[in-house]
Formats: sequence, C-alpha cells, structure tokens
Amino acid sequence: MRSGIEQALLNLLINARDAMAQLPSAIPRRIRIVAEQAPGGCVAPHVSDTGGGIPPAVLGRIFEPFVTTKGPESGTGLGLSISHGLIQAMGGAIEAHNGAEGAVFTITLPAAALEAAPLS
Repeated sequence: MRSGIEQALLNLLINARDAMAQLPSAIPRRIRIVAEQAPGGCVAPHVSDTGGGIPPAVLGRIFEPFVTTKGPESGTGLGLSISHGLIQAMGGAIEAHNGAEGAVFTITLPAAALEAAPLS
C-alpha cells in the first residue's frame, strides 16, 4: 500500500512542477502538501501548486486515461489515471479542483491503525 500512495503523491508533485515550469519569473512557484483528519476515520492530504490551475474543459475529465494538459513531448496522460486507480484500490478517493493560485488535489484514505510499541 505504501508504494501506491508514494507513486500517487510523486505524480502530483511532478505535475505541479511541470505546471509551474513555464510561469513568468515574477510569479512565485510553490507546492504545498497539507494533511488533515477527515470524517469517517480518514486522512486527507491536499497537494496544491501555484501553476495557474487546470483548464475548465479538462477538469471534469482529468482522471481519464490519455487526458493531459502537457504537450506531446512530455507526459502520456496516464499519470493521474494510474494515481486514481491506485487510490481507489486502497479504498480511497482523489479529487481535483482549482484554488486561488492553481490546482488542488485531495486524496482521502482510511487512516492506518497505529500499532502500540511493546512495553519493556
């Protein structure tokens, strides 16, 4: 399970980096990851960037295979589709929306049970 969440988060970080790569130098480039407790015993990490957001025509289809905002020289349009499948396989969900400065992705997953350390 751990490698699935790592792959999904890595894909979101790479996409954020790529979205900000062509920004004018005066615009700050920031990626923010914040995790919070969500209802139903879940945890919800949010990944946001200052890349300007996802075009509205693409936003509703962003998790479909081969949907991409990147040019043909970079990316296949499979990263978010794969991430979506990985998160669903872990019993979670992933959503995307545009925030004030760019894209915001929220992953919701069941929280892992804490294992108590043995007392010495």
